[in-house]
Amino acid sequence: MRIFLILFFSVVLAPMARAQPESPDPAPFIAACEAGDGFSCLYAYGVQQRADSRFWLTDEGVALFVRGCEVGSDRACWVFERINTPNPYGPIRYDRARYLPIALSGCERGSSMACWQAAGFFEDGSVADRERGEALARQSCEAGFSDGCARQADLLASLDRNALEASRAACYGNRVGRMRKLGDCQVVCAEGDGTACYELALMYHRGRDGAQTMRRDAGQARELFARACELGEEAACGR
Repeated sequence: MRIFLILFFSVVLAPMARAQPESPDPAPFIAACEAGDGFSCLYAYGVQQRADSRFWLTDEGVALFVRGCEVGSDRACWVFERINTPNPYGPIRYDRARYLPIALSGCERGSSMACWQAAGFFEDGSVADRERGEALARQSCEAGFSDGCARQADLLASLDRNALEASRAACYGNRVGRMRKLGDCQVVCAEGDGTACYELALMYHRGRDGAQTMRRDAGQARELFARACELGEEAACGR
């Protein structure tokens, strides 16, 4: 019976396998990428990655993501934050002379991720550097990237300026990202903001702060859900 089933599926599936379309030629997409189309950079990469699972480790694969970020593709910029080993993107991400111009170029073209990346190069600099970093982080935040809001809050605090609204935006936009939002939510919750208390409660309940893990605390979560409910956050009531 087993032999019969093997033969049966071999006969049935063989024509289906032959009927599968071939992968597109990446050359036109590579050309479009070089011409400034960020989507084409990612598509050319995807085509070649499907054909070779180790393509992301090659110089050609890295070059497509570098170019994609440079011309404003958020998704291409994300690759510089990969936590894979070995990671060929790491040396680029931390090479200021090489990567900062790429990130600034991507930011100018509308990449909120690139603005956030560029702002990070100015966090530990002079007052003038931090002012520039804050402007870049604000641009990222205003484009809807909550990590940009968190970085803006950090930079504003380092400049002794009011960071409450940036912290509020970071907390409200708490989603998968590299920067922790716990501190932002704590600051805003302490100001009597029910939504921030609710987001903070969810962090303790789930044991997650964006993409980062944290210690779960059921008691703290219950207290915060109750406080959020008292402050008018209906989603927290009954939790």
